[in-house]
Amino acid sequence: MRVFVFLAACLLLLAACDAPTRGFGGAEVSRHTVDGSSFTIHHDGGMAQAVRTNRQLLRIGTLAGRAAIAMQQATGCRVRDLAGDAAVLVARLNCGKEVAPTCEVDAILRGRRGMQIPVVRRCG
Repeated sequence: MRVFVFLAACLLLLAACDAPTRGFGGAEVSRHTVDGSSFTIHHDGGMAQAVRTNRQLLRIGTLAGRAAIAMQQATGCRVRDLAGDAAVLVARLNCGKEVAPTCEVDAILRGRRGMQIPVVRRCG
């Protein structure tokens, strides 16, 4: 019986690895890989959340660029700005008439204490 309880607890923990955070519970879900970084994207309205599902040691700016591309692929909207950390990033989207390119990003990563880092990627 103890083994069963242990295995059940392990399965629950593994199932929660790419679970959405508060506010994205009923959101649409898709999975994307960009330049070797894997993300589960949750999006609802003008917001999207990227949960990184693989282990990597990269700078937050690099991961933010990849996450933004994955969010644009999932939603068709342009990422305006992002906030979060290397595991979970939340973005505000601009879902105007123009469809966002799937390989270009021009957004701002917002951090603590007013920190702002431009996240710019171009196709090619």
